[in-house]
Amino acid sequence: MKLINYIFILVLLFVSSVSFGQVQLGRQVIGSTGGSASGTNITLSSTVGEAVTQTLFSANTILTQGFQQTLKVNDSIVDLEVINESCPGAGNGSIYVNNVLGCPGPYTVVIKSVDDTTTQLGQDTLTTGDYQVVIIGGNGCAYPLIVFVGLDSDEDCTLKFYTGITPNGDSKNDSWIIDNIELFPDNKVQIFNRWGNQVWSGENYDNNNVVWEGIDKTGTEMADATYFYVAEVDGKIYKGWVELTR
Repeated sequence: MKLINYIFILVLLFVSSVSFGQVQLGRQVIGSTGGSASGTNITLSSTVGEAVTQTLFSANTILTQGFQQTLKVNDSIVDLEVINESCPGAGNGSIYVNNVLGCPGPYTVVIKSVDDTTTQLGQDTLTTGDYQVVIIGGNGCAYPLIVFVGLDSDEDCTLKFYTGITPNGDSKNDSWIIDNIELFPDNKVQIFNRWGNQVWSGENYDNNNVVWEGIDKTGTEMADATYFYVAEVDGKIYKGWVELTR
């Protein structure tokens, strides 16, 4: 009888060891509670069984701590707008920063070169390519990232005259832009009313220092109407019309 009991115990132990030997438990979270919260200066997420992960923003540092790091893409921290270069060699691309999470404006953007020197970014001066930039906030905070400036057209740069201007002070289409005119500084632009009278003119038109903003030669705002332009660029004459609407 003792011999039978002994054999039974051995068989039971053998079966038990085989059964439990096939069970493999991997790393897992026990429970379904936890949460995630975001604020102006902090992003916090956690679950039961996982170390808390938080991202903090200070005056000049962005720090993520915790066992599992939070993946932050640039677009979730930086709100910016990129204006592509219009054509090869135009050098009129731009980077505008609207907001950086945890880093208040106003913002200054500097370009970092290979020798670690920095140059303040100038608008409408960039060619296509990747730029290693540092965004500096009003309180000294800084955020580095790489920004790509694209190319709108791979064809040779040509002039483009638009047929509308809305100089109402909303910073949108307030001035009459002639695409790529800055590449041809030897130019003269004249604006005429419907009776053929010259109401505005400018030499070396460059969309910036010399640009028509819907005012006449005396600085008076011009009425809503259709106006006509004559542009002489590198000895070539361009003619057309512009609709002014405030």
